Amino acid sequence: MKRFAGVFAAILFAAAMSGCNTMGRQPKLENAAINPVALKPGDNAAITVKVVDKHKIVQRVVATVVEDQRMKFALRDNGISPDEKAGDGVWSYSVRVPFMAPPGNFTLEITAYNEKGDAINVKKGQKEIGPLTATCTWSITYPPEGAPAEASAEGSQSAAAPAPAPAEPAPAAAK
Repeated sequence: MKRFAGVFAAILFAAAMSGCNTMGRQPKLENAAINPVALKPGDNAAITVKVVDKHKIVQRVVATVVEDQRMKFALRDNGISPDEKAGDGVWSYSVRVPFMAPPGNFTLEITAYNEKGDAINVKKGQKEIGPLTATCTWSITYPPEGAPAEASAEGSQSAAAPAPAPAEPAPAAAK
């Protein structure tokens, strides 16, 4: 019995000294993208991010335009276009660039939320903890003067472009 207690105490001591790291199992957001990255008013784009989450902590994923925090898009993993397969961990949303969108470079911040609607906090450094986020960038340009906007928007889409999407962003669930 003393031998068992000694072995148990040694294991506990080793775990305490090494710093038991359960944060290695934290969820991750990978491969955040908006495709295509160069857009014109009227173009469609697909927002995607891979969620790696062994413990099914992530229940909602929202993309926010950093330059205009009112623009939020609720991504889905439900198999409905542009999402290819339900439950595969790739969350997606299709958006159409409004015709009144200003030109420039923009950043999309994608945040993961739990079932309570709280942003999921993860370890980001030695002592830093913050929300589980990923970012991607894109740009909006206007067609050259004199070029018809409709022809320009059609010419910028390829055969692999996502299906048309509503002009308004999907409402994000309130926290």
